[in-house]
Amino acid sequence: MPERLVSTTCLGNLNDPSYELLLRRNLGGVFEVDELLLDWDQADARLFVGVTELGRTVNARLDATDGERLADGDVLAIDRTGAVPVAVVVRLRSAEVYLVEVDRMDPIVLAHACWEIGNMHAPLFRGDSDEHTVRMYTPVQPVLGRMLRGIEGVRLSVVTRELDAGRRFASSAADVVVSMAPDFTIVKKARG
Repeated sequence: MPERLVSTTCLGNLNDPSYELLLRRNLGGVFEVDELLLDWDQADARLFVGVTELGRTVNARLDATDGERLADGDVLAIDRTGAVPVAVVVRLRSAEVYLVEVDRMDPIVLAHACWEIGNMHAPLFRGDSDEHTVRMYTPVQPVLGRMLRGIEGVRLSVVTRELDAGRRFASSAADVVVSMAPDFTIVKKARG
C-alpha cells in the first residue's frame, strides 16, 4: 500500500472535460480514480486526514487563503507509485435534508420559517422555486423539524440531495443586507 499522500492544493476537477483531457495527457493517457468520500459539511475543511475507497490515506493541508470549498470531482493528489497512476478524487455524499416549501404569496410564513432555521444556525440552500412556491433545503435536525412542522403554511418533507455550495444563502451579515418596506409594521395584540 502506498505511503500517505499529502495534498496542499486542488489540482483540478474531473467533472471539467478540459482538465480530464489535460490530466490524461500529463499521465500518459491512462489513469485510475480512487474516491475520497466526504459529507457536504466536510467540504469546507482545510486541514483533514481522509481514507479513500481503496485505502489510501490523504493528508490534506489546503491553502486557507483560497476560500473555496471542495467540490465533487476535485483532484487532491496523484499516486504514481503503481503501474498505473491513480487520481484521488473528492466525491461528496448526498445528505438527508428537509425540503421546506412555502407559498410565495405568504411572506410572513416564509419569514417565520427562515427565522427558525437561522435561530438554529442551520445552513440554508436555495431550491428550485417557481412562481407559486419557494423551495429551500436545510440539513435534518429533529428539533428544527418539530419547529418547522409547527408553522402553519410550511410543507416539510425529508429528501436525499447533494447540497450545492453555490446555492447556499450567505452566512454573514456582510454578504447580505435586508431592509423592510417603509409601510411594514408589526402589531402585537394584547391577550385578554
